[in-house]
Formats: sequence, C-alpha cells, structure tokens
Amino acid sequence: MTIHTDDWLYRAGWFLFRWLAQRLFQMEVYGAERVPLHGGLIVTANHLSYLDPPLIGCACPRELRYLAKAELFRWAPFARLIRRVGATPVERGTADVGAIKTVLRLLHEHKAVLIFIEGTRGDGKALLPPTSGVTLLARQADAHVLPTAIIGTDRAWGRGKRLPRPAKVIVAFGEAVCYRTLFGERTDRQARDAFSDYVMEQIAGLWHALGYPIPRRKAE
Repeated sequence: MTIHTDDWLYRAGWFLFRWLAQRLFQMEVYGAERVPLHGGLIVTANHLSYLDPPLIGCACPRELRYLAKAELFRWAPFARLIRRVGATPVERGTADVGAIKTVLRLLHEHKAVLIFIEGTRGDGKALLPPTSGVTLLARQADAHVLPTAIIGTDRAWGRGKRLPRPAKVIVAFGEAVCYRTLFGERTDRQARDAFSDYVMEQIAGLWHALGYPIPRRKAE
C-alpha cells in the first residue's frame, strides 16, 4: 500500500510512521481499499490514545487533516511541525467556530479530515456515546463519513501510562456512508442522532468482526 499525496513531507512522515508502527506495534490494517480517494471525507474513529492520529494516518492511503487540542500548539516549534502535516487547533469543550469553519472549508475543498466521534479518549472497555460534530459537519458539507476502528492503543499508551510501550494495534476501515443517503434533507435532531448512532454502530461492528466485542456506553 502507498500514500496518495503530493506533499513530500507528509509522504516521508507516512512511510516513517508506518515503518515504526509495524515494528513497535505490529500494526495490522484492514479495509484500506474502502477508503475513498477523492471528495470530501470525514474519517471518524473511536479514540483511545494520543497515538491514534499518527497510527490512523499511516494506515490510511489518503492524506489526512487533523483536529488537535489547542494545548499542543503552545510550543512554537512543535506547533509549526504539526500544522505542516495538517493539524488544526481546536478548543475542547467549546463551540470553536474557527475550527468548524476550517473543517468545512477543507471538506468543500475535497480534503479528508480525521475526527474522533467520541470527542475524548476512552478506556478501551466500552465505546463512549457519539458527539454531534461529525454528523453536523457531514450534513453541512455533504461529505462522506468513513467509520474506522482503532484497537490496542490503550494498551500501548492509554490513560494513566506515562510512556508508550509495545502492544499490538489494529486499524480497520468500514464502508463510507453519506448523511443524505440515509436521511435526505432532514435536519431534525432525531435524524442527526440516528446518523451518529449508526456511525458508532458501524465502528462497534468493526471491533466485533475482528474478534474484539466491545459494549457501547449510552449517553446519560
């Protein structure tokens, strides 16, 4: 598998991270052929670790843009580096209008953006309830959504672990889906919640298909 990009720095980083991922985490990738190579795309996954963005990125055959918490941009040299490879800062817990506009612009420019549908890291014991952001962006940009599962990064560098450690990691891509295909022009909350739930169910299904059944936590 190769990476479809004209950016030499992204390409170099992709091959480097993929080499490291296969040696440190015995990374296995399933469903890469399902990734649409053209058009606006939201790659949305469960979230377990700070390792998730680079590992999903080097598993994906298409250049990805990322949303990253604003705290990561406080050190200027690191901020320049992650901006260079497609990261966009977002303030967690707020309606970051600037970040939303940036993502919509990228999707309208037919870019692919990685967004974690749970909104925060889980513990690997259950999938968290989906947030509404993926659905709202997909509907407004008329972009496809690609359900993606990442498994094992909680053991490699999850909550409470100070440093990464070797652990088997799996990345699996599902089938892309479009909001309008399922719900047409509906904008009501029931339709939005149903789409978010559908995407989470597809992610859970990928876990189950790979032999890692995982429950889903319901919103309180």
